[in-house]
Amino acid sequence: MRKTKKPPFITVFLGLIFLLTGRWTGAAGLDADLVIYNGKILTVDSPDPSNFTTAQAAVVYDGKFVAVGTNEEALQYAGPDTRKIDLGGRTVIPGLIDTHFHSFSYASHYFPLGAPRDGQTDPPILWTNKAEFLAQIRTLALKKKTGEWIITSLAGGEGVSIVPELQRGEVTLADLDQVAPNNPVMIHWVVRSEGLVNSKALNPVLDRYPKIGGVARDAQGRPTGRVSGMAAWGMALEFWPKTPPEQLGPYYKMELEEALAQGMTTFSSRATPNQLRAYAWLHARGELPMRFGYGLEAANRNPNVDATLSRLVGLQGGAGQTMWGSGDDKLWMVGMALSNIDHITSIAGACVDVPYPREVPEFPMWRYQFWGPHGLCTLESPDYNDVEVIRSAAKYGFRISGTHTAGARTLGQYLDILEEVVKDYPHIAEQRWAVDHVLDVGPGQAERARKFNLYFSVMPPTIYDPPRDMEILYGEEGAGDRRVPTRTLLDNGLRVVMELDRHNFHPLLGLQVVVNRKDINGKQWGPQQRVSRSEALYMNTRWASEYVLRENLLGSIEPKKYADFVVLNRDYLTVPEDEIGRIDPLLTVVGGQIAYSDPDFATSQGLPQVGYRGDRSEWLRGAPEEATRGSTM
Repeated sequence: MRKTKKPPFITVFLGLIFLLTGRWTGAAGLDADLVIYNGKILTVDSPDPSNFTTAQAAVVYDGKFVAVGTNEEALQYAGPDTRKIDLGGRTVIPGLIDTHFHSFSYASHYFPLGAPRDGQTDPPILWTNKAEFLAQIRTLALKKKTGEWIITSLAGGEGVSIVPELQRGEVTLADLDQVAPNNPVMIHWVVRSEGLVNSKALNPVLDRYPKIGGVARDAQGRPTGRVSGMAAWGMALEFWPKTPPEQLGPYYKMELEEALAQGMTTFSSRATPNQLRAYAWLHARGELPMRFGYGLEAANRNPNVDATLSRLVGLQGGAGQTMWGSGDDKLWMVGMALSNIDHITSIAGACVDVPYPREVPEFPMWRYQFWGPHGLCTLESPDYNDVEVIRSAAKYGFRISGTHTAGARTLGQYLDILEEVVKDYPHIAEQRWAVDHVLDVGPGQAERARKFNLYFSVMPPTIYDPPRDMEILYGEEGAGDRRVPTRTLLDNGLRVVMELDRHNFHPLLGLQVVVNRKDINGKQWGPQQRVSRSEALYMNTRWASEYVLRENLLGSIEPKKYADFVVLNRDYLTVPEDEIGRIDPLLTVVGGQIAYSDPDFATSQGLPQVGYRGDRSEWLRGAPEEATRGSTM
């Protein structure tokens, strides 16, 4: 990287500020809001990760950086009302941008027991046997008024838990009708992609969409109660009751405040319209604590996808350097979200190249092969209309982002579809279409993706949690080379960005893992896929700002960009690489405003005590004692 330089300050810009505001008291002609100085500021200001500027100081006015340079230059902009922070040699990085962070899901641990959430009106159901399962549904129904929904999931984990007996159809629509005759019921799993319903829930869907895919039927053509794909998602997005934003927003805010304490200032995620409403509710009250670039789930498994998208043209579009998404710089649209084109390997759901072996003690669900030997491959399933969604998005100028892509088979199918779509809509190669997670990239797929300038949002936690699934499928060497193959992607000229998709995984540990490729036990997977510290930082800042369509305003510490930055207690560039995850943010600033302050640092600097003060014991940091926890997923 380049050493400290002394860039000329933008005096014309500052003079304009004076004309507009009359604030003209600092020696350099501006009464700045904030000056940070005497630091090691990693500006990330160059397209080349090996050649960015390291500055001593930065000046903030009206939420943005107006100058970056030396102590002497910056302090000229300090007036009597300017807040000055002596960094004492500490390192500063741009605010971290997580490109796949479902804060609405992770906020679940903040909700009081029994409180309604988006997509869940009632507590999870525990499976022991059929009779007990139905008794729990009956108990819920007795508490409801006629017509009130019962929406619940399976106890055991954030909508992923799966019960073989339910998947096989041992509980039927008729069973649910008997215990809940007056209430629509849906028990969903595999993140809303699968579920079990009664007649009160299913009939309105079939009345509106008689031929909708994803309705399981018996030999006589009668619905069994099992739904998946379009039927499951259509029911969720169009028929479920909408939890009011004032019941969701406060808990979403708590989750974001915790993430701010970890150095995150912007995140992206798919979001249903109702989830989005809760963030908008916060934003309207000035209570949205960080920036959110969302992928809208308006097209996801939509039976009328072409008609819907034709009416939404104008919300997001453009190409190349002129891409845009409607909203402001706190809450804006980054694309249409296709939630998932497969699922996860632990339940044999990732769509992989090789058949899942049935007898694997570590993965007992593999024996059932619920979706066939290769997993859930939505792009080849008649229950899903994902291919139509992709084509319609391209037709109307929308970008697809936020798509869960776990297996190499489904990635290959996605690339096959893009090969056809790009013939009719060549602009998609300039629209930053993205695949997220990237848990398994097969031979030659990175080279193919280059044709479409595909963005890859990679997930370091799936290396830190030992990738035994991949080792079983592809061997140890194959697992290390295929799981999150960051170096291969970069060397093929692809843009790689970083996500956590986890609540308790510290972002600095994410940076550590792509640098050292070590799991929780210290074992290294695919050392040939390592990246430099600078490249890792770019994945989480400058390059990630492109993913969220805000590269002109976010992702680096430069004049005219928002003053989103993090002060660290240790030097990211020189600390031993196995200790990067244990670096602590001392200060997180969003738009020039302190969003989190470490208590001791705040006291020493005379700064306000701001932000998260809760339990940190569950945060994964890369400490040796974490090996005793077992799996972190």
